[in-house]
Amino acid sequence: MRLTFRSKPRQARLAAALLAGAAALGGIAWASRAPAPTAAELTQLQILAGPGRQDAALARLTNLAEGGTADARRTLGLALLSRGDQDGKGLRSLRRAAEDGDVEARFQLGKLYSAGAAGVSTDAARAFAWLSAAGKAGHAGAAYYLGIAWRDGYGVKTDHTEAARWLRRAADAGIAAAQFLLANAYREGDGVPSNDAEAVRLYTAAAEQDHPEACQTLAMAYLNGELGLQRDEEEGRHYLMEAAHALKHPALKP
Repeated sequence: MRLTFRSKPRQARLAAALLAGAAALGGIAWASRAPAPTAAELTQLQILAGPGRQDAALARLTNLAEGGTADARRTLGLALLSRGDQDGKGLRSLRRAAEDGDVEARFQLGKLYSAGAAGVSTDAARAFAWLSAAGKAGHAGAAYYLGIAWRDGYGVKTDHTEAARWLRRAADAGIAAAQFLLANAYREGDGVPSNDAEAVRLYTAAAEQDHPEACQTLAMAYLNGELGLQRDEEEGRHYLMEAAHALKHPALKP
């Protein structure tokens, strides 16, 4: 009697299916273990997907954001906003990241509502609220803008003492624009006791970071003998030259 083994092809197909399934599961597991993108990689994707308008980069960024990381959602939001964000997806992504505790997203939302953008109207109250959330979490850039908000009454009642307090936080973190504004406050006794020595110290710190107005202020102070400084034409000319250089390469605001 001749025997036939019809089950062999079936067994082979079953084994191949099992192997394929295992490989697929392995791929999923590998993807879940893939390291999160670094801040530098996210920045590159933001540039490519936003100003670069590369759809592949935008798709990659969208997948990362859907994966659940707040920094990826913030990056996606900023990329979409730079493209115009007519449908509001960028703002929603940025807000979700901020609500999930991303401090940089809170800061960016504060700036966004301060200046406005395509599809986003200025809103002083919202700007102040988001900047406050970022500032209280230690964001130096937010502290700088909070100092301006308190000084100018933007989204909050004017309080120059509170303005100086926030500017001090930003200045201590090395933000040149904050150092310059706080120096002005010490020079004028605006929210802080008048103190020429502290003003000169802060102007100098800002000038060392190529802040044009700080350089110009020091130049005039040395040339005219102001702020408790002795007249010194050589130092005055030095800071005039520094000012000319700084105008070409000014310190960036946060």
